[in-house]
Amino acid sequence: MADLDFETQLTRLYGQAPVFRDAELFSQQVTDKLDRGWALRRVLIGATGVVAGVAAAAQLVSSRFSTEFSQMSQEGSQQLGKLTQRYDQLFALGGGSETLWLAVGLAGLALAFAITRLMDEV
Repeated sequence: MADLDFETQLTRLYGQAPVFRDAELFSQQVTDKLDRGWALRRVLIGATGVVAGVAAAAQLVSSRFSTEFSQMSQEGSQQLGKLTQRYDQLFALGGGSETLWLAVGLAGLALAFAITRLMDEV
């Protein structure tokens, strides 16, 4: 059986990290490296989000989701058809009204992202 005083002394010695003269410099260097990694991660996450958003937008525009949605209900299709025709006439875009609504949605997401970034900085 081990001596309890010896075990207590070992636990105390290994429980306290030794203090070096350059501990603050080392700590600052590690913090800088970690901060740099987070900045890179944020950029990569943002870039992948943009790529995913563009891919989703392309899928929505190519699927013509408003026409599929309008086929769900006869009454709804008449109303939605009139509405999409108005928007198509007002906005002569390649994808029609779908492109407009998609752009509004993506702009809203970008605004929400910018607000959260500002709140994070403050």
